[in-house]
Amino acid sequence: MGEEISLEEYKKAYRVMVAEDEKRGFLTHLVVYVLVNAMLIVINLLYSPEDIWFFYPLIGWGIGITAHYLWGVRWLEKELKKREAIAEYRVREIKKGMK
Repeated sequence: MGEEISLEEYKKAYRVMVAEDEKRGFLTHLVVYVLVNAMLIVINLLYSPEDIWFFYPLIGWGIGITAHYLWGVRWLEKELKKREAIAEYRVREIKKGMK
């Protein structure tokens, strides 16, 4: 087989893998946001230019996409480290209970 990997190496690789997945998810969300909102702007300006409403979904969804970026990309590593610390704490508590 191959050589053993340390827990720290595993955790680092796992964090990288999760970060890549989250970034890919965010970019997909961003592309859909841009395409759908561009379509809504065109529809609004073509069919009811006297009543400008496209900015409502643009702003509402923009808040959602901002939250997705902050929690899914920007603050992700901090959250993963926090979860790892909680998991390590729980393992230690379980080991204490077994003694």
